[in-house]
Amino acid sequence: MEDLSGYVLRDDYLDRDSCRELLGAIAEYRKANPLQEIHRDMRGRSLHYSVIDGLAIRDYLPQIWDLYIGRVNEMVRNLVGEDVVPLASSRVGVNVNVMPPGRSEYRWHYDRCAVTAIIYLNEVEAGETEFYPRLRWLLSNQERVRTQKALDRLARSWLARSIRSKRVSVRPKPGRLVLMEGNRCWHSVRGVQGTRDRINVILAYDVEGSSFAAEEGLDAYLYTMGETVEKDPNYGG
Repeated sequence: MEDLSGYVLRDDYLDRDSCRELLGAIAEYRKANPLQEIHRDMRGRSLHYSVIDGLAIRDYLPQIWDLYIGRVNEMVRNLVGEDVVPLASSRVGVNVNVMPPGRSEYRWHYDRCAVTAIIYLNEVEAGETEFYPRLRWLLSNQERVRTQKALDRLARSWLARSIRSKRVSVRPKPGRLVLMEGNRCWHSVRGVQGTRDRINVILAYDVEGSSFAAEEGLDAYLYTMGETVEKDPNYGG
């Protein structure tokens, strides 16, 4: 990413009218399609949220799909300076995360993709996105799974974090956008408080032809309550 910090923050990327329109469309979708809660216990912060995946967004929330393949993708290409594209998996490429107050949080993790964009649609109490930019030593050969796991454990240590990176905290605000190097920024969401659901859009991009070895296991982990072989298939926990 051209920005040497490894992330970009832009307020008012979407105006408030656009946010209200998207929130209304999401509310209508939820009336007809109740969302399953996903809960995975983790040390530190657990995974507790609901999600609308990219397949549903493509079919029922075209306003968000158009953002994914159009305006946001163009911005990502201009900032990153290389040919990044939407993910081959439509299900994963764009999601809406819904986090009710009182119990929701999102565990510390790295993403499977090179670039992750987050667009916040509303303001809530707490629920900050916290991350350490460019914390990870990312191997170019993703087949070296054991070595990557060991490096990830080392990078998450207090000493490594204090040397390599500085924690950034971003509060949800309507229209605010965060762009980060998803597979190098270790990130999480603090517990949501107050009375309103925290609702945001996640958009993922990568270099064309990229693959992720644990694709199937991670999808089961994030979108269903089925059992998975790995405790956390992208080694975030």
